[in-house]
Amino acid sequence: MARPQIPAGELGTIVVGILPSGRYRARASCRDDGGALHRLAAVADTEETARVDIRRQATAWSTGGSGALSPKSTIADAVRLWLSQIHTRAQSGSLTYPTYESYETTARLVILPRCGGVQLDRLTVGRCDRILQKILEEESISKARHARAVLSLICGYAVRDDAMGANPVRDVQRSPTTPKKESTLTTVQTTTIRKLMQQWRITREDGPRPNYRILIDGMEIMLGTSIRIGECLGLRRCDVDMTTLPPTLVVNGTIVSTKAEGIHRKDSPKRSRQRRSIAPPSMAAAAVRRRLALAEPDPEASLFATKSGRSLSVSNYERLLRSFIADERAKLVKLGVDVDEYTTHIYRRTLRVRVS
Repeated sequence: MARPQIPAGELGTIVVGILPSGRYRARASCRDDGGALHRLAAVADTEETARVDIRRQATAWSTGGSGALSPKSTIADAVRLWLSQIHTRAQSGSLTYPTYESYETTARLVILPRCGGVQLDRLTVGRCDRILQKILEEESISKARHARAVLSLICGYAVRDDAMGANPVRDVQRSPTTPKKESTLTTVQTTTIRKLMQQWRITREDGPRPNYRILIDGMEIMLGTSIRIGECLGLRRCDVDMTTLPPTLVVNGTIVSTKAEGIHRKDSPKRSRQRRSIAPPSMAAAAVRRRLALAEPDPEASLFATKSGRSLSVSNYERLLRSFIADERAKLVKLGVDVDEYTTHIYRRTLRVRVS
């Protein structure tokens, strides 16, 4: 009876023998994905090391065999391998570092503490649903939604590695959506807020006065153009042309902050397809001119720079705005401003409502 042929992409039986020197020699045959037969050999100090070397050689010839995960692997094992793959994508540029760090933080702080030890073959639809419901009860809607997305990506990786037959997260009930913020600013409120910012801590005696001017200029540019805070802080001298009629402002970058790269300017907006040229209205154009007067002469100079010349980070601008809101909370409430929804995004919503 003929010996069964080794299937394409598979490794045959590994035969191990002991050499006169006492070392172990492993031999085997494998077929690549095209069906060609390859003879493999490895010599090592131990039998297991020789077998591992043979399997490594076979893996280089095909996509067959088993993956790094198995049904008995845990979610923690899958997270470790999946994050390694995601990190490689971030390094190659096919994924942004902020996205990678967001995935890593959710996996480390939200998913692993609750289900890291669960084996993949025990991860049913019902169990996934209970895990996510518990996150929803203990955390927030946004964290539960993000955890669902990340857990689905992890399970998708396990499916592709042949450790799971299907992705159980796909059939889990969807998390509720976060209530949409709808508050905006009226013209009267905007004018009054500008005056409050101009007078903010003007008589402060316990240190230098906060940079109120940067708050006002950022507000007026965002109100006039509806660009995001990161895109606003990412504006450079070379991105604006105030000599044309009307003036033009090119949005082609944004300020981001990552653990790997720190605070830096990414040479594309939040979404690459959103590169655009805008004709700012007079209020925003005046704010741009003020920023140009303060900026360095270098064409690459940031319009919103710190004392060291680096771009102001989004978190620092938002921290400054929160300090202003905390100090002037009573006056803002009396003015009719929804202080709980007062973030930089309120400026974008305001322009959209006015235009519509």
